[in-house]
Amino acid sequence: MSQAVFELPFWRAFLANPLGVASPVPSGPALARAVAAAVDAQVPGGVLELGAGSGAVTAALLARGIAPADLIAVEYAPDFCTHLRQRFAGLMVLEGDAFAFPGLTGNRRFKAIVSGLPVMARSSQQRWAFLNRTLEALQPGGVFIQFSYSPLSPFPARRDVITSRRTVWANLPPMQVWRYRRA
Repeated sequence: MSQAVFELPFWRAFLANPLGVASPVPSGPALARAVAAAVDAQVPGGVLELGAGSGAVTAALLARGIAPADLIAVEYAPDFCTHLRQRFAGLMVLEGDAFAFPGLTGNRRFKAIVSGLPVMARSSQQRWAFLNRTLEALQPGGVFIQFSYSPLSPFPARRDVITSRRTVWANLPPMQVWRYRRA
């Protein structure tokens, strides 16, 4: 099946509500692979994907070796949720506000949390609260991965958080893949 078929739900959602979709274009394969590469498939534990959209990163995580039973996708748009459930058999798709994911996932801890949410559109206070929620939901040694167009970290440096970045030049436009973990 062509990539364009998988992007159809993205374009429908973007045209219906441009401000409700984090990006003006769907995640490209180079970005999806770079995000998935930041997750160690050999470490036991689950992976949480926030804002799964049309499933480009989801597909890359599964191709990386994350089992469908170990991956939870959170998505706000009902059309995307339907598309994800049809595209990925056995994947748990939770419909709801990904910024409020603890209400959907409970006290579960993850080895990795992946986010393509538009965090830069939030206030500093909202971004710090979101970062704190993600760090609290990680198992020891876990990593939070945020991808963004901004060359500046969505979450400015803190002593208790180790930050690293990779630029994905092959994505159009280029994206930053930020990794955050507790120091």
